Amino acid sequence: MTNKQIDTIDKKDINLIDQRLKNVEHIANTIDNVSEKALESWTHYLEQKNEQEKRETENHNIQHKRASQILAVSIVLVFILLITSIFKEQYELVKIILGSSLAIAAGAGLSNVFKK
Repeated sequence: MTNKQIDTIDKKDINLIDQRLKNVEHIANTIDNVSEKALESWTHYLEQKNEQEKRETENHNIQHKRASQILAVSIVLVFILLITSIFKEQYELVKIILGSSLAIAAGAGLSNVFKK
């Protein structure tokens, strides 16, 4: 083999190696970009999940507060009705009011108030 042939072979090999290195760099950049996008996507998913959980917690707190207010108002109204009946000496009406209030509380009335 002459020096010229050796130089051509070396140049072909060098070009081939250079092309392969460029391909490897391109693949590495692609993998890097894909991993960055995946990380961004996962972070975005977690942020939205946290926001959704916050909204659900706030809604649950609002529902609980509303249920507590309804219960308190109901108790106050029954108490006012009882006091009014006692002052008017309507003891039979007091028994009916207490019985009805207890039946409603034991039945579906108050149990539905506390359900989600």
